[in-house]
Amino acid sequence: MNQSTGHQLPFDNQTGALLHKSGKRRSVREQLLLREAQLSQAQRMAGMASWEWYFGDTAIRWSPEMYVFWGYEPDEIEVDLDSVAQQTHLDDLPILQSAIGRALAGENVEMKYRRYDKFGREIFIHTIGRIIRNEQGQPVGVFGIDMNITKQQEQEAALLALNAELAAKNRELERRNNELASFTYMASHDLQEPLRKIKTFNGMILTTEAAGFTEQGKDYFRRTIATADRMQLLIRDLIAYAQLNDATDLHEPTDLAQLLAEVQTEFRDEITEKGAVIEVGQLPTVTVVRFMFRQLLENLLSNALKYSDPAKMLRIHLTHEILHATEGGTNQLVMRDNGIGFDPIYNERVLGVFQRLHGRTAYSGTGIGLAICQRIMQNHGGTIHADGTPGQGATFVMRWPA
Repeated sequence: MNQSTGHQLPFDNQTGALLHKSGKRRSVREQLLLREAQLSQAQRMAGMASWEWYFGDTAIRWSPEMYVFWGYEPDEIEVDLDSVAQQTHLDDLPILQSAIGRALAGENVEMKYRRYDKFGREIFIHTIGRIIRNEQGQPVGVFGIDMNITKQQEQEAALLALNAELAAKNRELERRNNELASFTYMASHDLQEPLRKIKTFNGMILTTEAAGFTEQGKDYFRRTIATADRMQLLIRDLIAYAQLNDATDLHEPTDLAQLLAEVQTEFRDEITEKGAVIEVGQLPTVTVVRFMFRQLLENLLSNALKYSDPAKMLRIHLTHEILHATEGGTNQLVMRDNGIGFDPIYNERVLGVFQRLHGRTAYSGTGIGLAICQRIMQNHGGTIHADGTPGQGATFVMRWPA
């Protein structure tokens, strides 16, 4: 305090130095410097740098961050329109030239282009420039921000490459589906007719000319007919497998209990022959492609009957429940039998095409039935899981959105 006047004297709180009348002006300058330093820091943190260019002059003023941006020391490069053009990727020069023309016409500019830094590295730049105007509103220059978007461009390029690869794979898939459709037509018409004739002619020969054949000769004919039967069955299964993609839009409310009753009627003789007991829980009405779910139940029931254990009564259980009801719900349909089962290491393999865990001599079939079941569940946005235990049976769990 001034002892003669009693007024408080201005002192710097940190240094204790007496502030003069010019202190206020210094404070303003310090605030400006502080804000400039904060802006500089923000630019560095954001991967940006700024510049200014005034019309009528080719020189460009770079911020300190811009020199760091491009790897130069301030005295290493004379920054002007020519040096910027020399840094620019040859293919992107028209972009730069167009932006300069728009700026001279008084338009704000924005562009993405490639430039090279001091070390020859290619950098993708996103530039945003705003026109500087004088007091009369006339354009006199541009203030701009450059942003390094190299990583973003690389990610976009990678995404485009992935999309292109996906599109190519989709085209390949479509081509294969068309080939599969052609095969289905061929199998339906061109393959089955020759097989039918082979069976017919061999059967006629075996019937009318049997007296002239040895037992071994007759056996050859019988085996030929059996082979033709297996081939026909395989063709029918392949056709069924191929056609599953063509009807995924035919969803309709389907009573599973009624559908199972129809399937049981179809297998009535086999069920009676095996002495099988089928136990069924409460089955609801679900929205599915009806003929697919009928085929699903047919294949699962056929599988259970085929791989039954002759030493014990065959029991087949079929149950349904809704899982996660509060979250939209998931249907779960479970078929369980007490047949011969299989080793759990084959839980996934058993659902593949042409996968057989048992010999053809003991058990007939083509190895496609369960693969068809898996395709049906996939077409319903669901899954099927197999779980076998040797000597105890197999369980198949189907889940799909409710």
